[in-house]
Amino acid sequence: MRQQVSALISMCALGISVATAAESDVRVSPVMKSSTTISGQRIEYPHTDKPEMAVVIVEIQPGKESGRHMHPVPTYVHILEGTLTVEFENGSRHVFEQGRGFLEVVNTWHNGKNLTDQPLKFLVLFAGEEGKTNMVRPDEHSASMR
Repeated sequence: MRQQVSALISMCALGISVATAAESDVRVSPVMKSSTTISGQRIEYPHTDKPEMAVVIVEIQPGKESGRHMHPVPTYVHILEGTLTVEFENGSRHVFEQGRGFLEVVNTWHNGKNLTDQPLKFLVLFAGEEGKTNMVRPDEHSASMR
């Protein structure tokens, strides 16, 4: 009986050390958690029977910009390299550096700018709908309003 208990304790200790080693091989670092966009809008997911997640990587060279646009769906942005400045119609700005993530504004005109002398690279995740656009440019918006 004593040998069985000793073996059981040894197996448990081995299991704990294996689990601890496995946990140390994986690190989870929170990046962002929010229920609102950078302008304070509440997140609203599309009501659809054809949901679609789309992910792109955007690169903007020093001194360049994305151009005026809006997103009709919830959009997550994560800065991989450099610094992104998001500028709104009223001139207000939000600045995001490498490693930061944020929820982009919805149905609000804005422009992403690289105001630095370093390249900018960021990942964008759209929570949209199959067959519908995730980004609208001013000329596309006015054409769809006709």
